[in-house]
Amino acid sequence: MKSYFSFLILFLLTVSYHAGAQEFTYFQVDDDKPKWGDYADPDWLRYFGLDMHDVNTDGLLDILTGRNIYLQPENPSSSWTSIDLGMNIDGFLIMDVDGDDNADIIGMALPDLIWLEANEDLSEWQSRVIGQVPATSHTNSQGFTRADLSGDGIDEIVIAGDGDIYAIQVPDSPANNQWQVFKVAENTSDEGIGIGDIDGDGDLDIAAGRRPDGEAEPLIIVWYENPGQLQENWKDTELGNTNHPADRVSVADIDLDGKADVIVAEERWPGLEPDGNIFWYKQTTKDEWERRHITTQYSSNNLDVQDMDKDGDPDILTAEHKGPTLELQLWLNDGSGTFTKQVIDTGKENHLGVLTADMDGDGDLDIVGIGWDQYQFVHYWRNEDN
Repeated sequence: MKSYFSFLILFLLTVSYHAGAQEFTYFQVDDDKPKWGDYADPDWLRYFGLDMHDVNTDGLLDILTGRNIYLQPENPSSSWTSIDLGMNIDGFLIMDVDGDDNADIIGMALPDLIWLEANEDLSEWQSRVIGQVPATSHTNSQGFTRADLSGDGIDEIVIAGDGDIYAIQVPDSPANNQWQVFKVAENTSDEGIGIGDIDGDGDLDIAAGRRPDGEAEPLIIVWYENPGQLQENWKDTELGNTNHPADRVSVADIDLDGKADVIVAEERWPGLEPDGNIFWYKQTTKDEWERRHITTQYSSNNLDVQDMDKDGDPDILTAEHKGPTLELQLWLNDGSGTFTKQVIDTGKENHLGVLTADMDGDGDLDIVGIGWDQYQFVHYWRNEDN
């Protein structure tokens, strides 16, 4: 009887889901991930960080979330080795900062930003505070990415603090030199950050949410023009409004007209009603934008914009953070900004997750997700359409 139930559980955890032309197989990476509040105040706080990279150089991408790294096994349905970083840090980026063969992690315990470097077998981690940004109402940030804002071929760390966005430049000899922190975007939320060449001048600009004067929530979408070098206080232009708080933000040329557009997913709290929108803002000129509606549904605190079906246009990946169904959705673009929803999976809550990466090196994009309400889980959906 025990072997039957073991087989049944394994089957349920690896069941395949079809999404139109896309087929995915689900693997549960963990069901016992800790939260920030297990180690420090506030006790309700979860980890926000999520990134994927080949940490142990075996050709398969591994998963960083919070204080844990999960090493991908050759068969993803078997157990993933979990590595605890040994300190209460919300790891959010895996990036090579010093050019050696050892893994580097960027984490936050705001106001501190921390660089951790592993030894060869990942059994020990050396930590160093590399800079500070203001803590948020949730202690740590919900907006972070990496991008080459300076144009020097080396990515900067881009992170939202309490009301502003900062770029942290990796110095030559990072163990010995100071890391410079630039406040590049003033008066923003601490939620999602979109990066892209919005004005078509060859460098990367920033899009984000902003709180109207006297308001507590970000209801304005703003883009910040890169001056061509890292410096403080980039020029800002308001491009549109949301109906509810802007949560996730991305930049992509949705209708393939040669101009970058901005995509925004709204947050709803407590999220009891399906009244959260996903919009894309079509750029006519860099000062004129048209808001286009994609869907209204339960709070979708997840967003990644990639060409998932390899047809040459960007598709939208999102997931419901609230509601009875908790759909993981792929919105397939027809190339003009008209989208068709394909449900990949249901019943698995995600929050700041459903990010894409080629986890198995087969040339297509897979999906990794983490939750807030269901914070114990780490999810992996393998794309079978290679």
